[in-house]
Amino acid sequence: MAIKQIIKYNSENKYFAGFLNYIKNEVKIEGSVTFNKDEIILILDDSDAKKLELFSKITSKYLPHSIFLGHIQTLRTDEIVYSKPFTSPSYNIALCLRCLEDLTRPSSNRYLDDTIRCNHYSNEEMKENQDLTLYSPHYSKCCTLLLCKASKVDDLFIITDNEKKILFSIEKPTIKVTIKEQSLKEMTGKTYINVKSPHNVKGSLAALNAEDSEIDYLFFEDINESKIINIQENTSYIRDTRITSKLSDYSDDKVVNRFLNIANEMGNKNNAIGAYISVSNGISFMVSNDEGAQKVLSFQDFNVKKLFIDMKNDENKSKLLNNFIKKYDNTITLLEANENYSIFEALSVILELKEHSFEAVSDKSLEFRGNGGLKIDMNFDEYGFDFVSFFGSIMSFKLAATDDHYLAYSIFEAFGDMSIASMNQLKTKLDIENFIIMGDMFENSILYSRILSKFNTSNPYFSKYYALDA
Repeated sequence: MAIKQIIKYNSENKYFAGFLNYIKNEVKIEGSVTFNKDEIILILDDSDAKKLELFSKITSKYLPHSIFLGHIQTLRTDEIVYSKPFTSPSYNIALCLRCLEDLTRPSSNRYLDDTIRCNHYSNEEMKENQDLTLYSPHYSKCCTLLLCKASKVDDLFIITDNEKKILFSIEKPTIKVTIKEQSLKEMTGKTYINVKSPHNVKGSLAALNAEDSEIDYLFFEDINESKIINIQENTSYIRDTRITSKLSDYSDDKVVNRFLNIANEMGNKNNAIGAYISVSNGISFMVSNDEGAQKVLSFQDFNVKKLFIDMKNDENKSKLLNNFIKKYDNTITLLEANENYSIFEALSVILELKEHSFEAVSDKSLEFRGNGGLKIDMNFDEYGFDFVSFFGSIMSFKLAATDDHYLAYSIFEAFGDMSIASMNQLKTKLDIENFIIMGDMFENSILYSRILSKFNTSNPYFSKYYALDA
């Protein structure tokens, strides 16, 4: 007899299976590890109780958590057990616990060895990745926090158990959390901050030096960002250059190409509707069928100057604009001086935020703790998206002294409702019921949650293999 585990694994990466195979070989227990697309099969001979117990003990201590890990089914089987060769490619993942012990334990012959590379996942020769990251105890705008002392995580942040698992996983992505420590709030001027635990040798050594100096965290510019959001049971990479699967070339249009890759992952490459809600690459909706894939609805480019011209040419909106100018003259002056502002930079100005960016509006929206936002106009006309009505409704609520955090919250709810309405219209028109959700705006938890709660019966698909944006 043998013990068989069927491990759901939502990635094409082989390193987690490689860790299991390494431990199996270390214990010298008869068995095998195989990897088939999204499933790891582990079979172990159960005739040697001591080896089986040792395997369990070592995996409990050294097997890392992976964000791609899914349901594990354990069975008894009469399958014939025999060893199979297994090799994993090398990946740009963090040092495992064995490596960290060697790196940080003074009695180790690899203590503080900056050439250490993990070879504990049955991997090929590890390629060295050049790291130009600079770490500092001083905060500057847009920095990510490096958590140097893991035991301080609950003192510094308000963080869920799922978020902790993600933060300390072998993939070591960046995740946004709520700041708890008052001194950190005062230093950064923020309520929410992007956090990462050390993901390579340089980061691990920087963290060790900081910890020796009784410094709990450092700051750095996250050049190659690998960012995740966790909502309920959903975990999605927003952006990534290290871990997620590489896109195949299905289309010259990078937005359509990402859509087709995710549709192929979903199993409906020629029968899907996609919503791409992105700060970086615009907002569009696309369709794939037997005839091909194309964008069918898109936001046109936003322009502050054109917005004001269109508002002045609309009888009702011109009155609104004049009233807004009387009360918020400095706001209008600032917008007129920055005609190249994006939608969210303009919204930041209207909301009177210190920073002018998507992140500023997103962070402000998270401050609202209630349910149910305001009705903000999100319509399309013959020219595309109706920016006049959109900004007009926001200005109206601002004039009515609506709290900025409530207004920001309502904006993200409105983007979610607009996306759902647009996809439903395409579903009715084209009789397609497979929905794919993409775009970096989904790092905002309100937008993500709105899609999950209001569109759940339609089973919207967030990729597990690919990042939602680039």
